[in-house]
Amino acid sequence: MFSVFARPKPCRILVLLRDGEANWHLSKLAKGSDTTYVYVTKLVSNLQKSGLVTIEPKGNKRIVKLTDKGMRVAKSIEELKNSLEN
Repeated sequence: MFSVFARPKPCRILVLLRDGEANWHLSKLAKGSDTTYVYVTKLVSNLQKSGLVTIEPKGNKRIVKLTDKGMRVAKSIEELKNSLEN
């Protein structure tokens, strides 16, 4: 039912990013969300423009982190998903 209201892949990626302990680089996000690297790159770029994530260079990789706004959105998505599943 959740997929009726929201696009599953972007929502899955935002929820994954809530785990602040993990260093979420683009390829790890692609693997964790079962999407392609190209899709994740484009999505993260759009999320950055919207102020939902920041991208920090770390060596050869770019680490993606939620902003405060992004954290609130991810939490809301998770709550919506949980309420639709129950």
